[in-house]
Amino acid sequence: METTFFIHTLGCKVNSYESYALGEELKRLGYVPTSKKENAGILILNTCSVTGKADAKSRQHLSSMRKASPHGILLVMGCHSQGHAEACAKAGADIVLGASSRAKAIPYIQEFEKTHRQIVDVKPNLRHEDYEELGTFSFGENARAYLKIQDGCDNFCSYCYIPFLRGNSRSRLPGEVIKEAKALVDRGYQELILTGIHLGGYGKDLGDGSYRLSTLIKNLLLAVPELFRLRISSIEESEIDDELIALLRDKPQIASHLHIPLQSGSKTVLERMKRKYDKEGFLRKLAAIRAARPEIAITTDVIAGFPLESDEEWAETMDFCKECGFAEIHVFPFSSRPKTYAATLPDLSPEIKKKRVAELLALSKSMRAEYEARFEGVAMPVLFEDFDAEKHLAYGHTSNYLKVGVPAEKPRHGEVETIIYESSIAAD
Repeated sequence: METTFFIHTLGCKVNSYESYALGEELKRLGYVPTSKKENAGILILNTCSVTGKADAKSRQHLSSMRKASPHGILLVMGCHSQGHAEACAKAGADIVLGASSRAKAIPYIQEFEKTHRQIVDVKPNLRHEDYEELGTFSFGENARAYLKIQDGCDNFCSYCYIPFLRGNSRSRLPGEVIKEAKALVDRGYQELILTGIHLGGYGKDLGDGSYRLSTLIKNLLLAVPELFRLRISSIEESEIDDELIALLRDKPQIASHLHIPLQSGSKTVLERMKRKYDKEGFLRKLAAIRAARPEIAITTDVIAGFPLESDEEWAETMDFCKECGFAEIHVFPFSSRPKTYAATLPDLSPEIKKKRVAELLALSKSMRAEYEARFEGVAMPVLFEDFDAEKHLAYGHTSNYLKVGVPAEKPRHGEVETIIYESSIAAD
């Protein structure tokens, strides 16, 4: 009798990559994927702990999956289980991994199938780890695939718990990255999305530190010239060097979209956040990027309601976001996290946070509409990735991450077509 498996992923693209990789290996071994958790033979929950809300979601999904398949093997891994291993074990997880030892996930599943003894393998300190290969490649859905190149973070921003959970910044060997990129393109994937916890930190731990993200991208594009599109998931402003800007200018395969976290537009709040840039330098970098790639979409993250944030500091952030001309803003209310400096500061009221989140979301909506309007009537290639059979629409993205839906009678995954962008075909 075949054993089914169900995987649910919370959080970042790195988690998505790891979940895909485990799923591919399970399929290779003869396990059968299912979209229903009820009575699945194996359940895998990849957790997140970036905010208190993410922790709560992780707990809720653990409980829900345990109830849905009381006799299935439940494996929990990721950032939440890294910080709450004992609680996950008590809540019914059969196998508890954290942000390491994930390469042992399938051997542990096979061991549990024989012994039915609970396994907890969570290292208390991940600050001296090497990059962990999962032993198999990740293959994404449809036309796009994630390509993980880095793990961990050394920045220790004052609000962030992730360096404590994910450990030190560590880079995947360039040869392994390029090998997987070739395998993905050979499988038909048209777009690869470079992912990591701190992507711009790539290469600092390799040799003398001179082999950086821009070096990897240049070599990857040379090694896999048939790749249609390479997307960079998220990168700090301070780590966008002249070489990367030159690649944006010269290599059209690189997507016209960069996600550059700002977090605050206030000089004093940035200092409390322990961010490694200033507003003037941030603006100069945006100008240099846009000079190299004028049509590029630059999106960002902003935290609303950071501890001690005054009305004047908030107004400074709102004004600076307008000055930056972002294509979209991802808004997060401040969430106090363990072990961080920000957790020692007086928190603002939920009402203030809610008000500021609403103000910034309204600004983001306006800026998104303004950015999209620039491309009305412009011809742009679209890579199709999804299909809605009920609406008879094929969905895809332009290089600058504008999503469109066009009439179609069947899936068009992996197809590329140049279309005239219009608001009538814009999709959420």
